[in-house]
Amino acid sequence: MTVQLLGSIRQLFGEAGLDKLIDQRSVETRANYLAALKPMKGLKARLTKLAEIRSAEGYMAELQKDGRDWLLLENHCPICAAARTCQGFCRAELQLFAEIVGDEGVIVREEHVLAGARRCAYRITPAAK
Repeated sequence: MTVQLLGSIRQLFGEAGLDKLIDQRSVETRANYLAALKPMKGLKARLTKLAEIRSAEGYMAELQKDGRDWLLLENHCPICAAARTCQGFCRAELQLFAEIVGDEGVIVREEHVLAGARRCAYRITPAAK
């Protein structure tokens, strides 16, 4: 059904309409995430809370330490069908994660379900102090 709705939006309103939908979803998600993360102090606390939020949304997310880096692992994608139809969802997600990390580090998507990986994995390298 979701894929059909996205197809209908694309057909009725074109790519611009679909982009507006993704932008609106991003605005709402950003507001919710930033409100939940506001009391968190430090990169580790924010990433831990982010993993909790993502798990509650069905992503089966976990945070792992890898040397001095952090790995945010999402073992399930509840929007996979929608993301296959419109990869703007994935782009917006990565932008939001980068905003959450801010100047405390750099985030890179190392594994991507849409590229054939079994999960999405993000490496967060803390900024040098």
